[in-house]
Amino acid sequence: MRINFGKYDIPATLQTLIDLANELGDDEQFSLCFNFYLSLENFRYFNTPSDVVVFGYTGMDGIHYGFLTDYGTVMDLDVAPIVCVSPMDFDRPTRIIAKNLREFLQINLTDSELFYNQFDCEESYVAAKNQCAAENANSLYQPSENEKLLKTRATKFLTDHIPMPVIENAYRYVQHIELERQRNVTIPTQDRIGIVTAVLQGEEHEQFQIHKELEPDLQLLREYFHSAPVASCLALFKDIQLNFIIKDYPNLFKVVIAAMINMELFDETNRLLEGI
Repeated sequence: MRINFGKYDIPATLQTLIDLANELGDDEQFSLCFNFYLSLENFRYFNTPSDVVVFGYTGMDGIHYGFLTDYGTVMDLDVAPIVCVSPMDFDRPTRIIAKNLREFLQINLTDSELFYNQFDCEESYVAAKNQCAAENANSLYQPSENEKLLKTRATKFLTDHIPMPVIENAYRYVQHIELERQRNVTIPTQDRIGIVTAVLQGEEHEQFQIHKELEPDLQLLREYFHSAPVASCLALFKDIQLNFIIKDYPNLFKVVIAAMINMELFDETNRLLEGI
């Protein structure tokens, strides 16, 4: 757990969920309540960003949720943006889905499919949700009374123990969160998460080109990490991790790890070293 969380303490909201999970004593019951499983260890895929602290997974296609720390600049995970990582979506595995864990929980109770499915417009989402509801109503499998009680208990638990915001339109909320992130980005990245670290006065960002089909020139890469602004280097870390399973490229991996250590990104380094 320490490798995953690094310098961060478990935030109060997450600790409340952990307490409930311990009370239930059953991972499946927790998942039935909240539509995901808790995961406090270093549950990662090759394209899970190194500045993400994972807290849960859905149990399908490797999809998992985490706190985006923006390379350790977030002071408290309770206010960190929440991301969904869909590792099988190789072009864009990571999406920002909520402003913080409390808002994630509010949407997750009724609209979790917004986190890992893409819809062309709000009308498409509403139509898909209505179709799913109709199919569930006509399904031979119907929730048991115990399952219904668990769902009710989960909602009451959140209301009683965690201050829950009012979110009137989940679809528009998720769209707004993504647009808001883009407004704060200083350097875009190929995964569209971007970097929010400032490019300082007198610094100039020059992109280092990364392509899946071509391993970068390692000497040029070292020189870039040595001379480029911090924000530029952070953006490059994300682009490399999106395009390469870097542990399959030992020399590239060594260059990336050395650059991270030089920038004192120790938590991110440890997550990469221990991740799959």
